[in-house]
Amino acid sequence: MDSTASHTAQLQNWLALLKQGDEDARQRLIEHACERLRLLTRKMLRGFPRVCRWEETDDIFVEAVTKLHRSLKTVQPETPQEFYRLGATQIRRVLIDMARRYYGPEGLGANYLSAGPGPGTDRPPRYEQEDRGAKPSTVLEWSDFHRKVESLPDDEREVFGLLWYVGLNQIEAADALGISERTLRRRWQQARLRLYEAMDGQPPGE
Repeated sequence: MDSTASHTAQLQNWLALLKQGDEDARQRLIEHACERLRLLTRKMLRGFPRVCRWEETDDIFVEAVTKLHRSLKTVQPETPQEFYRLGATQIRRVLIDMARRYYGPEGLGANYLSAGPGPGTDRPPRYEQEDRGAKPSTVLEWSDFHRKVESLPDDEREVFGLLWYVGLNQIEAADALGISERTLRRRWQQARLRLYEAMDGQPPGE
């Protein structure tokens, strides 16, 4: 059994124990998936480039895993893909919250400390408005993109989530979903086309 199949089988085992009411299953489940969740966090953080200025992967990861652990009290994923989709949802929520925190009207990103008061003056430190003449990826664009991913049909969202967020290759994703590679490729193409049209052909940040 290869490492991916072994990982999936063990994950399924912990999910079954969680469903049976095993008190230790939640923590064991997260510990087992820890490295993949951290990699998922790192990949998703790249979709929020301005948040990268203020936060590191581990900061996002710790907050998201805390939320995931809490959510597993009431939500019981049936399959590994459902578990990772729940994990991606929690990571995405943390990223969007942080984006709003830093780039809202009073956020550090929108009004950052530029310089202290000059010599001989008691004026307060000066805060500059963010440079809006540049063209970095915007928080609103990426937030809108992630919301559109959530609105995809279930079968397309599952495929998109495993390939784009989790980082599985097409063979691994098809095996996890129990579908043929041909079906997976068709759903992947449909999901990308749907997102392309929803974003008016303009990827976030372009």
